[in-house]
Amino acid sequence: MESAKQILKQYIKTVLQKTLLPLCYLWGKRRPVNKNLVLLADSNTFSIPESMILMREELKKRGYNVEEHFCDFSSAGAAVSLRYMMKFMVRYAQARAVFVCNYFVPCTACKKRGETKVIQLWHSCGALKKFGYDAPDDISYHFKGSVTRNFDYYTVSSRYCEKVFESAFRLEKGKALAVGISRTDELFSRDFAEKCKAEFYDKYPQYKDKKLLLYAPTFRGNASNAYSRGEDAVLRLADRLGGEWALLIKMHPRVKSRLTNCDIPANRLFPVIDMLISDYSSLIFEYSLFRKPMLLWAPDLEEYIRSRDFYLNIKTDVPCPLITEESGLYNAVINESRNFDGKRYDSFIDKYMSACDGNSTCRTADLLKLEGAE
Repeated sequence: MESAKQILKQYIKTVLQKTLLPLCYLWGKRRPVNKNLVLLADSNTFSIPESMILMREELKKRGYNVEEHFCDFSSAGAAVSLRYMMKFMVRYAQARAVFVCNYFVPCTACKKRGETKVIQLWHSCGALKKFGYDAPDDISYHFKGSVTRNFDYYTVSSRYCEKVFESAFRLEKGKALAVGISRTDELFSRDFAEKCKAEFYDKYPQYKDKKLLLYAPTFRGNASNAYSRGEDAVLRLADRLGGEWALLIKMHPRVKSRLTNCDIPANRLFPVIDMLISDYSSLIFEYSLFRKPMLLWAPDLEEYIRSRDFYLNIKTDVPCPLITEESGLYNAVINESRNFDGKRYDSFIDKYMSACDGNSTCRTADLLKLEGAE
């Protein structure tokens, strides 16, 4: 249930979309589109998101002038956020392309110039929990604008996921493209894996002789009221596993928790850890590429199915154990650690991650050449 404050924020977004932001865009249109200007934009952070780092480097390598437009609306305050959006709209009107990786209201505020391409990198792989217009908590029904207007392409991790994105965002066929997810490219690099291991053990030398178990759950609720389930059971599991194992915890950034005990991004932990415990997080798709043990800990599974549901049958389609009772956690960890078979992941990867092969960033950058953009 949305609070009065959340509802008010949605109406303010709608008003801005229909008034001030289009005026700023119109002001920017006094100048022609700069064929060399590409914007990276996000309203959830003040620094570049992981999903855009490789994309930025590829675009610069190709000679584009890359501008970064980042602001965390949740902490910036109204005045800072408004100035940010006004500046973005002016540059948006003059840009060859805009890349985003989350919901981003300013891109949809008014009809854009045809010469400008807007590409949604999104921030997750695969197709697990429902999102977008398929999920009741994802897009507030009080928000009267569109979250998809003006987007030319959505990059997805497989052909199967094209259909999921068409459903979630009510897209025309051909807008969701299985070119892969840019940020997965580094997961195929042996140098990346070695750097990650060196970085981790330099920072946490006390774990050198330990088996590493990473707990990385997603959040429940919505972005404004996020919470988690099941973390206490994982803490008790760590005690039971004893000194042979070390538990790394990365709670979702939207969940206000002090449990997180490792500040290295999850993707940089994947080459290092021995096992992942997650729940309904899309991290399981990226981690599956490593063909290492994992399990899903979902004590609220039936409730989650009723309230949000999934694009797959989570009870039969995931290649790892699904645990719903705390009594099964310990044995699942031990069994997966001792008897893991990576071949179980082959069909899962083929269905949900087949377009992720280490070359996704190049294919995504090539989208700027389509439809006579060059």
